[in-house]
Formats: sequence, C-alpha cells, structure tokens
Amino acid sequence: MNARVVRFLLAGLFCVDLLAVGGVAMAKDKAAKPQQPAKTEANAANDGGGLNFAEKSGTPLEIYADQGLELSQDSKTVIGRVNAKAIRGRVTVNGDVLTAHYRPKAPPPGQPVAPKPAKPPPDGNKQDGGSNEVWRVEADGHVSIATPTQAAYGDHADYNIDDAVVVITGKDLKMLTPTDVVTAQDSLEYWEHKQQAVARGNAVAVRAEKRIQADILVADFAQNAEKQMAMQRAHGYNHVILTTPREVVTGDRADYNVETGIVTVTGSVKITREENQVNGGYAVVNLNTGISRIFPVAPGAAEGADQRVKALFVPQKKQSAPSSAEPSSGGAPSASPAQGGTDQPSRTQ
Repeated sequence: MNARVVRFLLAGLFCVDLLAVGGVAMAKDKAAKPQQPAKTEANAANDGGGLNFAEKSGTPLEIYADQGLELSQDSKTVIGRVNAKAIRGRVTVNGDVLTAHYRPKAPPPGQPVAPKPAKPPPDGNKQDGGSNEVWRVEADGHVSIATPTQAAYGDHADYNIDDAVVVITGKDLKMLTPTDVVTAQDSLEYWEHKQQAVARGNAVAVRAEKRIQADILVADFAQNAEKQMAMQRAHGYNHVILTTPREVVTGDRADYNVETGIVTVTGSVKITREENQVNGGYAVVNLNTGISRIFPVAPGAAEGADQRVKALFVPQKKQSAPSSAEPSSGGAPSASPAQGGTDQPSRTQ
C-alpha cells in the first residue's frame, strides 16, 4: 500500500507530520530534540505561574517522541512512545508513553453546528472533518510535569484539560518548588484554577526545618516576590503532626500559614517540647517565635465539664556533686552541699 504524508491539525493545539497507512498513522519526529517555545506574552505570564498545562490562551500543544507518534482516528488518540513529551507554553509533560485524547471542537456559542455529510466516506479513507481539540493527556512511566520553578513526579499522570486537573499516582510522588517539597503515598493532585495541590496518604509538606504531615494535605501556591511558585498555606486533615527543631505538635486538623509561621490546630491537641507536654482541644502555635497558646476548646465551641488544658513539666535534673573534693591549699576539705536541697522544675517558655 502506498504511504502518503498528511498534516494533522488539532484546532491549532498541536501539529505533526504523519506517515499514514489506512486509518492508523505512524508519525516521524520532526526533530529529535524539541525546540524551546518562543517567548510570548502568554508564556511570560506562565513563567513561575504554576503547572498551567490546561490554560486556554491558545498556546499550541506540541507532542514529541523518540519512536514517533501513532494516530488512531477510531479511538481519537495520538500516542507517543519512548521519551515522549507534551509541551504547552512553559509546561512540559514527560513520560515513557504519552496518550493525547482529542475530539471535534465545539463551535463558539451562537454559531450554528456544521451539518454532517449525507454519505460517510469509505472506512479506508475515513478522516476527521473540521477542527479538533485535545481534552485529556495521559503519561505513563517516569512521569514528570515541570515549569521553570515547579515540578511534579510519579509513575502515571492523567491530565483532564477540561477541568484543569492532573492526578499523579505511583511511587515516590512529590512536588517541588524552590522552597517547598510535598510528598504523598497514594496520589498527588494539582488544580490549576485554584493553584492548589492535594496530597493523599501519608502526605508531607516541608519548608526548611518545618514539616507538616497528615493523612490528607491541601497546599495553596502563589507567586512570591521572586516570581517563583511557593506554598502559602497548608491544611492538614487527620493524624496531623507538625515538627520543628523546638517542638512537635499533633492534632486532628491544622491550618498552617507558611509565611507567618502561625498554625491553628484543633482536636486532641498535644504540644511537646523536650520532655514537657501540654494537652488541649485548640491551639495557636507560632512556629517562628516558639510561642504557643492552647485552650480547652476552639473559640465559640461549648466547653464540657471534663475539658481543660493539662500540662506536664518534667524538672531538670541537677548534676550530682562529687563524693569528695580535692583538698584546698590549706589542707582542709571543701564544704559539703547543704542538707535538704531539692531540685527545682525548669521554667518553660
């Protein structure tokens, strides 16, 4: 069968040269190494602006793969294999295999839908008429999603462009910014419109020496003064543990303002510093200053008879004096410690 070269266009979203045979096409890579996208206003706005792969600014979506691309008009997919990349603006999705799902593009509101042809073409020459759009991208194997200032890693990624949400699963799930690390055991989500990451299963967020852990963590991101993405807030749900070099704080839920270092913790709160411990139902902890305020219940909640703040302070132990002292120059022994002395508890700041 004679092969023919065709050009496949998805509503201006991506464009590749295909070597088509029947209804399935194998694509030859136009370049072994993708070219860096030209600097545009849309791209400039996305510098440091999060994993905005689904943004609707009209930025083209380009797909590359070392072993070319496979087009299936029946399943409406384009598959890239081996070192596959999908690039839009400043965001790159990498994987061993990439699958882009496309569909006919809906007309703008108020524009009539084009009538279907009276007689469909033969199966051997079936082609999609009109413009198309990519609505979903899947990546499998050694997955990474990266911008100049933010990256996420896993084994499988499912990017729903309609909802602007990506779900990453697999081992060693993590999201990195220049200042923060977010990890998870079960899944890692990123919601573009909210610029929010959701980590599920033994989720951890770390900045410098401060660490928050919970069953589920919701992290809010925004650009900082250096135009880099940085975590602004972190919300922990169930089995919350906050750790600093000074203390460990546990509870059922926590809301952490990363910039100010202030955390509100509710539900079975326990603050531990060295061997000292304070228990309550609600606490406001300043991780930067080390000052904590703990209450029986949250403000506005009814206080029960058995709800109170409890504290345990362990006294510091004095070092025992030697059993005998060296004789003084005069030959007389030094005085023994005074009788009846007692250890005094330390004062906790």
